[in-house]
Amino acid sequence: MPGAGGHIWWSTILGEIGGAAVEAAMHRIIIYLVFAVLLLPIEGKAQSDVDIDFDDNGVVDLRDFLALAEAFGSTQSQFDLHVDGVVDFRDFLIFSSAYGRRDTSVAEAIGERVDAQEASAQIDFFELSALGARPNDLVLDSQGRVWFTEIGSNRIGRLDPFTGTFFRVSLNTPGGQPHSIIIDGQGRIWFTEIGANRIGRFDPFSDEIHSFTIPTPGSRPKSLGFDKQGILWFVESAGDRIGRLDPLTESIEEFSLSEKDADLCGLQVDKDGQVWFAERAHGRLGKVDPGSGQITTFLLPNGGLKVGQIGLDSDGRVWFTDTGLGRLGMFDPANGRTRFFLLPDNMKRPHALKVDLNDRIWIGGEESDRLANFSFEDRRFLVYELSEAGVAIENLAIDRTGVVWVVDPAGNRIGRIEAPGL
Repeated sequence: MPGAGGHIWWSTILGEIGGAAVEAAMHRIIIYLVFAVLLLPIEGKAQSDVDIDFDDNGVVDLRDFLALAEAFGSTQSQFDLHVDGVVDFRDFLIFSSAYGRRDTSVAEAIGERVDAQEASAQIDFFELSALGARPNDLVLDSQGRVWFTEIGSNRIGRLDPFTGTFFRVSLNTPGGQPHSIIIDGQGRIWFTEIGANRIGRFDPFSDEIHSFTIPTPGSRPKSLGFDKQGILWFVESAGDRIGRLDPLTESIEEFSLSEKDADLCGLQVDKDGQVWFAERAHGRLGKVDPGSGQITTFLLPNGGLKVGQIGLDSDGRVWFTDTGLGRLGMFDPANGRTRFFLLPDNMKRPHALKVDLNDRIWIGGEESDRLANFSFEDRRFLVYELSEAGVAIENLAIDRTGVVWVVDPAGNRIGRIEAPGL
């Protein structure tokens, strides 16, 4: 009998819990499931048109939970939210994320399934001596040295990969929390200080540090990029503004978004000088025209979308990671269309992204111990399983020889990844 296993299981529980205690117990179970969905990433996808409001009373509530519990262990498609042929614990995780909602349909992880090839890669680490340094971002200079920020120890650092030695600079701003980093055409190091609301500049030739205070208080600047005129652009993640700093006049100009609490992230300057960014909270991409200051936003297809990082290819297409649903996204400004490519199931929580000179899209996972690249021309993922477990890739960079460099804040280390054909 369909659902018999679930019925026996559920009846046993109800037999042990009596009267008014049932509803309280059910609410506790819902709470446990909510915590579980936060701690355990959901694999696969859910159906796009499935209505979780099984009794059609307008809200996903306790009675829907009881109906799902009755179907536990069965193959009833109505309750198979994970679409794997059986009603199991993963369907409960999906259900818990929608509990209490009046919009009762489950969003589908829409995307194209493409070929995926697996390989292995050797990762070697350079451990930071300062405990809790938490390296966050990195960039490579013309000599192949790795510059990075230490958000936990209020320093920027440099790694010489040929000698394995570190050079570190303490900032003159207490609690500055250096976050993002970039190098200008003169070899000077620029970085954001999210705690001090400043943009910093370090001159490695004179060892001088200079800071520029952002006009909007508490803006938490991130994600730096230079245009062809040498103007430095950045996002104000908590200020709902895009900023630009002229190194010659040392002046800062800000461009305000109409949306509030956008949680801005990512910044890329295209070949025409247009400045691209992402609104993580609203599921949008945005573009600033540097001439007019006009901001245009583009709503992405939603349904659990959470933009990680963005990058631009040589054709001006905007690539981004979707951490929420495990996808690689591509927005084409030429036609306004968005496409998604579903990452392999073992590539969990994709976040870091970089486009190389050959237009390959490199993706780092926050939880998967893997590095992947995607070829749009071949429609194929190449997924490298790293030689060491427990690697959380926050940011990545690619040197001139094709070696991939990553920062692992939780591990307090910088990694170098090499593999045959990498």
